[in-house]
Amino acid sequence: MHESKNTLSQAAIKLLREFGPMHYRKLTEEILSKGLVTSSAKKPENTLNNTLSTDITRNGGNSEFIRLGPGIYGLRALHAALPESEVKVLSVLPDRRREDESGVPDLSRRVRIPLFPTYGEVRQLLKIWPGCIKTHVTGLRSALAQLRGTPQNPVDWTDPDTWIPEKLSGDILDLAMAIWTKSDKVVNPRYIYGSWLLVQKYELLEADLDDKLRLTDQGRDFIEHQGGSTEIFLDQQEGLSELLMMISDSGPVRFAGLVDPWAEYLEQYSGLRTDSTIRDALRRRLNNLLDRGLIDREGANYSATDAGIAYLGRVGTLPEPDERQQIRKLAKKLEEKVREDLLESLLQMNPNAFEILVGLLLEKMNYLNVKVVGESGDGGVDVTAEIELGVTSVREVVQAKRHRRTVQRKDLDALRGSLYRFNAVRGTIVATSRFAKGATEAAFARGAAPITLIDGDKLVDLLIEHGIGIRKRPIEVLSIDTDELSRIEKLAQK
Repeated sequence: MHESKNTLSQAAIKLLREFGPMHYRKLTEEILSKGLVTSSAKKPENTLNNTLSTDITRNGGNSEFIRLGPGIYGLRALHAALPESEVKVLSVLPDRRREDESGVPDLSRRVRIPLFPTYGEVRQLLKIWPGCIKTHVTGLRSALAQLRGTPQNPVDWTDPDTWIPEKLSGDILDLAMAIWTKSDKVVNPRYIYGSWLLVQKYELLEADLDDKLRLTDQGRDFIEHQGGSTEIFLDQQEGLSELLMMISDSGPVRFAGLVDPWAEYLEQYSGLRTDSTIRDALRRRLNNLLDRGLIDREGANYSATDAGIAYLGRVGTLPEPDERQQIRKLAKKLEEKVREDLLESLLQMNPNAFEILVGLLLEKMNYLNVKVVGESGDGGVDVTAEIELGVTSVREVVQAKRHRRTVQRKDLDALRGSLYRFNAVRGTIVATSRFAKGATEAAFARGAAPITLIDGDKLVDLLIEHGIGIRKRPIEVLSIDTDELSRIEKLAQK
């Protein structure tokens, strides 16, 4: 944008004061239509968004602007004059680390909870924790963190009825048992740390002078209003709205197809950086959206449900294509085409070459002593290998099926019957096609040797993951690092 009668910030302030909070696209449209600022930029709305976002990042609670939602800005000085629905949203924003003198918090989004829980679990705990002593809750966490099983005496954490009375005592035991029983044995006390982090970070509970926990207004709103202002705010802060938007925009999408855009989002809005943490945070948020019925999973593909689309429309975050989204769409289409071509190439391979490829894949997956048996195989066994499980080395036999027909139960039974010939305890069938229902049901039948089934889609996933028969070429996408620019400006002011 080229400034004329006003600076860009002055123009935004003038219209936000006159019309109230607006999405930056609508705000850009109004600024240009009223001639307050002229622009020759291809995407003037992006310039405005960067300007307002940078101002908030640079000045924190002293910025004249506040972010009320994804892309929605208002004036900090007018927060008390917002409509009641907007005031409710403001009232549940507990991050007060960067407040100005008026006590208004900085509303910048920030993904902070890696061990993200389902909201159903949080609501259960918010009905149990009030009245409890805060140090008992933190003490339970500390006690559980110190418990370690041994190979000779492992702890079965899936059975709280057994481990709670065996491993805990006193007030900690009573609290753990209350969580287990009052949640109708749904919430396992071993795995509640993510819920506790969420409740504390966003102040859904607070401790009184006697250290007893009690619900805050936002905690009460969270319990009583599913899809209410507190829940919406948590979604926006913790990236769930953005993730739902990614899924809605992409259509049916695999987990692997979400990792890169999710990592790109976290680069801007989070301190989470390691690949394992990024993937785990993504997986937990997908579980949250699944639990709420906002997305659905069919096989390995995630898609937004009608309820999810309606939710995005209600909170004003329906996806609007930008350059990055268009790049992701093109990359996704290319990936789908490459996957199809790779699977077709596998179907055209020489059978022995396919067996060698399966052996190479096993080596990449850290199997040891991989041997391609080939035509001399017995009972359909094509590859033998060993895998380290704890302190034990386990022998495994693998059958490679390179064809289009569905793999039947009889194929699985034949491989299972061949295990003893190779002194193996388990088997795997790697196929370029799919498995019949009977084969899937029999794969891990009780009392029988386990047989892992890898169909064509999963095989392609593994080949891509381990870089076999595929070449990955990264695409660099530039974005403005407003945090870095702000740090440089602060250095200049010293």
